[in-house]
Amino acid sequence: MRDVNNCRYWVAFRVTLVDTFFARMDLDLPIDEVNYRIAEVAGVAISYLDVGNGENVLIIPGWSLSPRIYEESASLLALSGFRVVIPQVYGLSSKQEFPLELDGLVSQVAHFAKMVFEGQSFSLVGHSLGGAVATLLVAPCRTNVCKLVLVNSIGDPTWINSHGRVSVMSQRPINNWIGSFVLDFAKTKHKNRFMMRLTSDSVNEFIRHPSRVVQYALIARSLDLRNSMALISQMNLPTLAIWTDNDVVIPKESFESLVKNLNASRMVLDGTHAWIYSMSKQFAIIVGNFLKA
Repeated sequence: MRDVNNCRYWVAFRVTLVDTFFARMDLDLPIDEVNYRIAEVAGVAISYLDVGNGENVLIIPGWSLSPRIYEESASLLALSGFRVVIPQVYGLSSKQEFPLELDGLVSQVAHFAKMVFEGQSFSLVGHSLGGAVATLLVAPCRTNVCKLVLVNSIGDPTWINSHGRVSVMSQRPINNWIGSFVLDFAKTKHKNRFMMRLTSDSVNEFIRHPSRVVQYALIARSLDLRNSMALISQMNLPTLAIWTDNDVVIPKESFESLVKNLNASRMVLDGTHAWIYSMSKQFAIIVGNFLKA
């Protein structure tokens, strides 16, 4: 483990104190400080959230999630002195042709980051399938990433089947895979805060472009990025992997294997697969502290 792993104890302590303080404050940013812009990347118009000033942070959303659902988390993280950018990676409701293979998505995000940050270094946060995109973005050194945070990330294929045997995610039954998202959402706290955005964005995307949503889901289910993780482990890149103990989408075995292959610092918290946006204050504190350490 890297030295940054020693930070997890004081981070946990600060979460307890600072989150109590934050809970008594109105932390909503004025609406005009949360900007939505459009960048032209290789002929494709990519919308993105842009908030705050300071060190650059790029957050890559999870499967078929739009930047809007991360708005509160991004805004709170920006208050710590960061410029937070979240691109529309999966082309939600867009009629334009977005890449339907992972390498194409990675290339598109790499060009986007170079354009938006004008070649400056940035920290990278990937959630779920966005964690897989982040892993591939870092592994071949396509971009100038200074720190990496993976939250409930897809990428390591380890899965324990119903017979208790070690298997791989691609062998996980489709009904089990889909059902895990439904169950995870049912277990998520504070759903009412983001239910409307989740419905209007993700459900609308499935209605308009069902094949695109299914294709990305199949990509997520079949990923094995252990070779890329091994490359990252040799880069001496400060890396934090976060998993939540009620996440039924990403098994604990997959998380533990991911940590080992990345040689990353680890943190296990209370929450579900939606922790990054359902527990936005805690996310801002923990990730903010890590990025500033």
